[in-house]
Amino acid sequence: MFSRLIYQDAGLEIRFPNELEAPLHFDAIHTSIREIGVWESWCSENYCLEDSRQYLLDSYVKRQRGQEYRFCLYELDSGKIVGSVAINRIVPEYKTANIGYWIRSDSTGRSLAVIAVKAIARFAFDELGMTRLEIVAMSGNLRSCRVAEKSGAVSEGLHRNRLYLRGQPRDAWVYSLIPGDLPQ
Repeated sequence: MFSRLIYQDAGLEIRFPNELEAPLHFDAIHTSIREIGVWESWCSENYCLEDSRQYLLDSYVKRQRGQEYRFCLYELDSGKIVGSVAINRIVPEYKTANIGYWIRSDSTGRSLAVIAVKAIARFAFDELGMTRLEIVAMSGNLRSCRVAEKSGAVSEGLHRNRLYLRGQPRDAWVYSLIPGDLPQ
């Protein structure tokens, strides 16, 4: 089985969350609704503590089935969850998957998403045997595009109608990472 921890330094830990951390997860999302909600329809004023608890339970089930691997970023000094990063949309026969991430609004600007993307990419390549990862950032989400670029991902262009948000097709930038893109 996989290690719960994929990254740790003096101030940050990236690991699998558990159901008991639902209040921490909810707090991170609740304080970030305005910023994350622009890009993610699940992140709205209606999001509640039970949604976080269910998300964390679902994370465990999907991890056990090999369908998704969701991690949280923990600030060691405060104990707060400061973000999330995940491998999803796994296609085992092609050894491909997606990387998704968000950072708590009061913790942006510290390169946490870049650290998280590099850590989860290493996990996906080394532990899951993936050979291609994609980051899909909605057109206009400049911060997400910048994270992809700083992580070493290669832009493959703007894809028309690549995502859906609130019932509307949206264009999105597609970035890829392959094992050689990450330093050993």
